[in-house]
Amino acid sequence: MKLSKLLIIAIATLFFTACSTEEEYSLTRHELVFQASMGNNETRATSDGTWNVGDIVAVRVGTTVKKYVIETDGKVKGANAENTFYWEDLGVSSVEVTAWSFGKKYVESLSNGVTIESDQSEEQYYLNSDFLYAPTTTISKGEDDLSELSFYHQMARLNINIKCDESAVISSVVIGDKDEDNYYPLYLQATYTEPTAGTDDNYVATHGSFDIDYDSETNIIPYKKDDATSGYDVSYSAILLPAPYETFIVYITLADGSKFSYIGGIYNNNNNKVNPFDPGTVNTFNITIKNKELKVDGSFDAATGQTMDPVSVNDWIYQI
Repeated sequence: MKLSKLLIIAIATLFFTACSTEEEYSLTRHELVFQASMGNNETRATSDGTWNVGDIVAVRVGTTVKKYVIETDGKVKGANAENTFYWEDLGVSSVEVTAWSFGKKYVESLSNGVTIESDQSEEQYYLNSDFLYAPTTTISKGEDDLSELSFYHQMARLNINIKCDESAVISSVVIGDKDEDNYYPLYLQATYTEPTAGTDDNYVATHGSFDIDYDSETNIIPYKKDDATSGYDVSYSAILLPAPYETFIVYITLADGSKFSYIGGIYNNNNNKVNPFDPGTVNTFNITIKNKELKVDGSFDAATGQTMDPVSVNDWIYQI
């Protein structure tokens, strides 16, 4: 009996000593923690162009990727101990860090391609279609302030604002038509190539390139925003893969069954067709419906700074 009591005491002592040692070890380790910022050319899906608490960020150091989470004020921390980089484990004084985010969808590797949702009518699928990328940055140990990761938006966003000058209710909006005889699909998937550094030491490549999977044809149902843009009755938004959409189609259906469609492209001030759906661009169409006719004013925010001329009613088709 005495032997058994002594054995229990010995085991208990070892257990508490081990716990204490592990606790002290974890307290002496220093986490890689970051501050997330936004770069230029934002297509951010969130209404105020900032991060949402709980957004997931994949952080890559070397070839290892770990799951980090956005906390208050854009602070980025490991989701748990297993998904945290520690300086003591890395054993170096500086590391190269790359990161990306798809809202609250965790994407561990970009090598499997990039995918958007075809039905973005629910906010979570709209936000999870957004793609932000932070180019490789050197982070040093012992910096007084949080190391910053600057994220750049890789997708294109399309905004549609609609105003009805009569008693009319918008029932639905659909972008693209993969079944149309004239063939105006959008696409769901693409292979993404990460940006590479330029020859100029002061130049940082911020946007990668997309190789579209042309077999992933789709229509996209955009997200209806809670608050319409000032001066309009309803506003929709969709995240699109950057692609050469020189011509595309938009369907608008009213509650009374009336249907409108627009087939066309975007033109610059010289009336030349352009492709504004580049990475990090925002495209906006402002639509007025009156007497079963549409008037459309559009503009886009592309690297060229070109603006789209208003679209005349004759460019739209009214369908019974």
